[in-house]
Amino acid sequence: MFVSALWVAVLGACDGGGTVGKISRVDTPPEPEETGVVPATCELLGITLLGELIPGHTIGLGVATTGDDTTPDLTWTLTGENGDLGTVNEDGTFTLPETVAVLQAEDVEIKVEGCDGELSTTVSVDWPEAERVVVIYNPAAPGSEDVALAYADFRGVPAERLCPVTTTTEATLAGADYPAFVDSVFACATPWTEYIVPVWGVPYKVSDRVKDLAYDTPATVSLDALLFGGPESVNVTEVGDNPAYIQGDSVYGDYKDYKEIGRLRGRMDVWLVSRIDGVSPDAAIALIERTRDAEATAAAGSLDGIVYVDGNRGDTPPIADAGFGSYEWGEWNMWGTRRVFEDVGLYEVVWDGNYEEFGTSPAPTECPDALYYAGWYSYYNYNDCFTWATGAIGAHLDSCSACDIRNPGTWSGSALLDGITATFGAVNEPYVAGMPEYDQFYRNLLQGANFGEAAYESTVVSYWMMVWVGDPLYRPYRDNVVIEREE
Repeated sequence: MFVSALWVAVLGACDGGGTVGKISRVDTPPEPEETGVVPATCELLGITLLGELIPGHTIGLGVATTGDDTTPDLTWTLTGENGDLGTVNEDGTFTLPETVAVLQAEDVEIKVEGCDGELSTTVSVDWPEAERVVVIYNPAAPGSEDVALAYADFRGVPAERLCPVTTTTEATLAGADYPAFVDSVFACATPWTEYIVPVWGVPYKVSDRVKDLAYDTPATVSLDALLFGGPESVNVTEVGDNPAYIQGDSVYGDYKDYKEIGRLRGRMDVWLVSRIDGVSPDAAIALIERTRDAEATAAAGSLDGIVYVDGNRGDTPPIADAGFGSYEWGEWNMWGTRRVFEDVGLYEVVWDGNYEEFGTSPAPTECPDALYYAGWYSYYNYNDCFTWATGAIGAHLDSCSACDIRNPGTWSGSALLDGITATFGAVNEPYVAGMPEYDQFYRNLLQGANFGEAAYESTVVSYWMMVWVGDPLYRPYRDNVVIEREE
């Protein structure tokens, strides 16, 4: 048997996404029957590959044949979704174009002709998630670059995707400085970038750009929520519908399945923005380490703990009638979260319907082994009653839950200091309509979404108040999906 090049198949490589480098089909001719007939001079037996199936990477192509050691004449064709990808080099190498798999994994057919026959195989080409990330740090804030480097090391983000943006060291960016800030951020992006990860030292609020929902005056809003809209966000002056929102109905328990961000970006220019932050650079790096531990625990199928859901309108849900308003909808978010977790039956669910929150009697005063939390409502408050489990995610529906994520006091800022793995909240008055659908968010996670996808696909409005703190790539159910998608 002859192999036309010294290639061996290297399959299933590269990142945790499970698609890069995976051969989905190899057409190999059947073994010839024992007929006594002398076989042809050569016969194609199978295509062999060497290398990682990542755009911009060079792979080696070879084919196993029968016959003597004479190299057969071979003609290679590689075809993507938009047609022929180019010519294979004489030595059997081929560099996959960076125009492949820009939005999501793309099937590429590899066909070889020779020995009076042909073979083909279909492979999946994709960018690793880490190469779809841009990490933003602030050289003017000592320690910011250290956080960026720690995150890049954890995820394997290429050095060229680390983006220095010199800006204010305050939490709030002046609105007049926003266009230059956006230009600097997206100068670091590529056509295949999907995630923007600002780190400690980068402002998380911006003033005087977006009109308040209730008043005809500018509000200070989430910088990250504006970055979601990309370069065109410099033209945003008011809150808009979120094009990435996936419809859900807490009252009737009617939810649509989450979609991978690449599928959404085929019809909208949006980027998922979630930050690595905390009270200090060391605290932000500790958040990265908690995420590392969480992913190891999740990969082993060992995420465990209790789900705490804190309503405040009693132990029966609000009636959907003419008096149904935003506060009733907020309460239904909590009932929906309770139902989502009770339906899957994976974790113990602790519900409290008292007006008092967890940590204040008659509500439970201690919340051990807290894996997930949703609740409301007190302003600028965190009851120190939670012991956060590995991989914990939680958020509080409150008008100032993330007004200050770099100091204790607000719910999200305190939870980060207390050891939570990911959280979210409002940097200013969001009104209930400006908050995410908590039940949809957690359901997205249980379907296999990462933190970034679950976040933005559960938030009704865009360019408003939400800041998401945690690794957007954190996917607690990558290999252990709890709720199957219909699609």
